[in-house]
Amino acid sequence: MLTLRAMLRLTRLGNSLLAFVAIFLPMFVRTNDLKLSVGRAIPLLFICVCTFVANDVDDVEQDRVNHPDRPLPAGHLSPAVAGITYFTSLGLALFSTKYYVTQGIAFWYYGLIATSISYGYILACFPSLKAPFVAAVSSIPILIVAIWYPDEVKLYVVAGAVFLVSLGRELCMDIEDRAGDRASFMHGFNPRALAIVAFCLDAIGLLLLVGHLRKLGEVIIFSFLVGLLVLAVLHWFKYAKYDRASFIMKLQLAVGLYFLI
Repeated sequence: MLTLRAMLRLTRLGNSLLAFVAIFLPMFVRTNDLKLSVGRAIPLLFICVCTFVANDVDDVEQDRVNHPDRPLPAGHLSPAVAGITYFTSLGLALFSTKYYVTQGIAFWYYGLIATSISYGYILACFPSLKAPFVAAVSSIPILIVAIWYPDEVKLYVVAGAVFLVSLGRELCMDIEDRAGDRASFMHGFNPRALAIVAFCLDAIGLLLLVGHLRKLGEVIIFSFLVGLLVLAVLHWFKYAKYDRASFIMKLQLAVGLYFLI
């Protein structure tokens, strides 16, 4: 049971499934074709698993300080198991893209694989770009949907909103991890001021959606997203519950998938 829990944490299965849903849900709603929708979405699941494993392997030394309870620094899984999981998920990502995604669109899937597993080089060579890099990669699944349906302008707006909300969340997470992270230009900023910027980016991301609210359901979901933002701000600044604030911001991303329908 401990090993299974460690594997779930290593692969960030919840986040990986979220990326899968980000492709599957809008595809299925538009095509009503289960096989087609799963085929276009399944590579994202394996790409994310591969990415999260690679990041944990690359960050193992920093995690000994920032996240000592993670599977690798805690010794719950060996580097060999992580390596096998990495190469297996990478292979499945490549093969599923080749066989389930049309050639013109496959470029974006392969590009996502290349950029995702390059995280370690960004961290080592350009640590100040860590947050915008992760935010950009997080928005690529939405851009893939937009490329499938280029006439739907709202999809590009949602991709922009995902980028800004993700950027705000990443900045907050970087503030939490300063103790173990490599020093960068961003460390020169006051943590409180940087957090204010992060939540402002989140708010701007939500504002992008205002012009595309057409249905009552969209208005309700948007109001809920605003409520989550307020809740995250309270947990960060008033209660100093930083992990909970970060989780609430991740919940925003999950709930916001409604706008892909």
